[in-house]
Amino acid sequence: MKPSRSIIASVSIFALLALGLPACTSRSRAQNQAARDEETREKVADATAKAKAESQAAAQQIDEAARRAEHEAKVAAEGAQEGWNRDHPAKVDLNSSTETELRGLPGLNENDVQRVVNGRPYKTKEELVTRGILTQGEYDRIQDRLSVNWPPAWKR
Repeated sequence: MKPSRSIIASVSIFALLALGLPACTSRSRAQNQAARDEETREKVADATAKAKAESQAAAQQIDEAARRAEHEAKVAAEGAQEGWNRDHPAKVDLNSSTETELRGLPGLNENDVQRVVNGRPYKTKEELVTRGILTQGEYDRIQDRLSVNWPPAWKR
């Protein structure tokens, strides 16, 4: 007996479906995997961008804290030096003293010392006030510890 055309057609369609279905399924799996991969990349990129921003903010906070700590350490060192030198009322020459020696004067900070050095030479110690380098109150606290050798050693 000869198979009918409908049987041959049915078998042919079944064969095509049987062969084509796995190809569609594997193509569908590959597309799903690609979509999952892209989603993973996006999530990681977003998390990295967020971590970067948080790291930068933390670094700024640490930097600011370090600056504050540095300033406080300088102030504490100035206070320690001032306390150490209170019992040693040695005269400090405005024209020849080092910045370190000037920092030992009570109440002078780094900026005050720099202004004193930049204002050299001095003929009298009162010039600290008349030239606006120190206030009268600042000057009053240290005037007994100051001297002026004129002309300065470097001009002799």
